[in-house]
Amino acid sequence: MKTMSVRTLKRWFRRLRAYRKARPELLARRGRLEATFGGPVTWRRMGGRGRDVVCLILRGGRAAGVLRLVNPDTPGSTPPEAGLPFVSLDAAGKLSREWDAYTAGHPLGLAPRPLWRDARAMLCEYVDALPLDRIAEMERKSLLDIAAEALSAISRLHAAGISHMDMSLSNILMSEGRHLFVDFEYGPAAGLSFEQQCLYDYLRLLESFWKLLGPAERAAAPERWGRKFLDVAPAAVRAADRAPLRPALGRTLAAPELRKFFDAFG
Repeated sequence: MKTMSVRTLKRWFRRLRAYRKARPELLARRGRLEATFGGPVTWRRMGGRGRDVVCLILRGGRAAGVLRLVNPDTPGSTPPEAGLPFVSLDAAGKLSREWDAYTAGHPLGLAPRPLWRDARAMLCEYVDALPLDRIAEMERKSLLDIAAEALSAISRLHAAGISHMDMSLSNILMSEGRHLFVDFEYGPAAGLSFEQQCLYDYLRLLESFWKLLGPAERAAAPERWGRKFLDVAPAAVRAADRAPLRPALGRTLAAPELRKFFDAFG
């Protein structure tokens, strides 16, 4: 039997405590949820990091929507003075950024459909999908290859004027052959150009799983991931100054296997 680490156990209690604290807010929105889905609903906690609560909304026992409820009293985890390319947003900013991303991304098949929002919560339509890291685990796929397959969708997201700022395999879902992007809870640091934000999205995806790659896949990264990146990333994005991004990309920008690759377009 697998045991939880102390850190995992603390995280679990923090999320449970946040869910219990949010219960009155969830109950207050029952009427609007039932009006949206045409009848009685129930819900089940499905995520959140303690700073917010994410619930699966069920209608007649079937998944119908996903509700994110933010906690305005929780301090941000990444303040501007941390010197990172991304910053934590307050509750209102987080909801606005997620709502705007879904509103622009859904018509392009790049995000779930947003349904409504208020000062503390946002509801989107449920999508039968799995995150890419889960798919890679279930299907024993290469993380490198499954990430490369998502780069074209990232390029389309950027073409729509949307950056993510927390790109990872867990924040990209696959549904019926489409890549959907979720969890836009961070914003860009002040002064970061849109091209730098886009470059960060590409490199942050690689950074998110670089430590999990073996020597052979790291050596193959310039060919298997890098060639696709060069195909889809515009020249202005490839040429963007990487200096402000370095504090959050320690593994990839320092990787000897990628040095020549970065030098070629940097």
